Amino acid sequence: MADPILQVTDLSGGYDPVQIFRDINLSVGAGESIGIFGPNGHGKTTLLKTLSGLIDPWSGDIRFDGQQMNRSGARGSRRWQNFNYDAITRRRMDPKTVARAGLIHVQQGNLLFPELTVDETLSISTRAASGRQGWSRADVLGLFPRLSERLVHKIRFLSGGERQMVSVAAGLLSAPRMLILDEPTLGLSPKVRSELCDAIVTVRETGLPIILIDQDVAFLERIIDRLYLFDHGRISRVMERDEIPGHEGLMAMLFGEVT
Repeated sequence: MADPILQVTDLSGGYDPVQIFRDINLSVGAGESIGIFGPNGHGKTTLLKTLSGLIDPWSGDIRFDGQQMNRSGARGSRRWQNFNYDAITRRRMDPKTVARAGLIHVQQGNLLFPELTVDETLSISTRAASGRQGWSRADVLGLFPRLSERLVHKIRFLSGGERQMVSVAAGLLSAPRMLILDEPTLGLSPKVRSELCDAIVTVRETGLPIILIDQDVAFLERIIDRLYLFDHGRISRVMERDEIPGHEGLMAMLFGEVT
C-alpha cells in the first residue's frame, strides 16, 4: 500500500453516553480509495461523522496528511487531581480544521440550504478550498450537465437526484484532498443513480482518494481498492477488491448462510 494519507488507529466513539463503534483501524494510501459495507444502523455514518470532526471521537487517533486531527488520549483523561480539563474543553476535534486540511465530507441525505439557489450553493462551496487548487465550476458543470439548467433554481425545488448532484459538486468545489461519500445514491431512481455512479467513477479516475459507503457492491467495486466490512460497530473483515465475493457472498459473511 502507498504511504497513507489517512491513518485511523484504535478509534472509538458514539453519542454520549452510548458507544456506537470501537477500536477502528483503517488506512487509505495516497491515490487509493476504500469502501465500507455493512447493515444499516451499525455505526457506519457515525464513523464518517467522527472522521470529519462533526462528532468528537472518544479515543484513538485520526491522522490526515501527516497532521493529527484530534486531541490525543481518551475522553476525560486530562485530569489534575479532581479537575477534569475535558469538562471545560469539550471539543476534541474541530471540523473546520479537518475541512481546511482537505478532508471533505458529503453527508448522507444531501443536507443543503433549501432557500439558496444552485448558483449560490456552488459559489459558497469554494470557500472551503482554503487556497487549494481543485475542481472548477466549469469542471463540475461538465460532470453534472443538468445543473447548468438549474443554476437559478432554489435547492428546495430540485429533485432528490439533482440535490445529490449539487452536494457532490459542492464537495468537489471545496478542492478535496480526500472525499468522503456517505451513500450518495441512496433513494435515487435507476436512471439518476446510474448517472451519479458514472460521475463518481469519473472523479475517482482523476486519482482523488475516496471513502465510500454504498449498498451497491457492483458500484463499490468500480471505485475502491479495498473493502472494510462493518458489523455491530467493528470492522469484521478487510478485503482487496479482487477478493470481494459479490452482494450475496457479503450477506453470507455478515449474517450467515440462508437455509
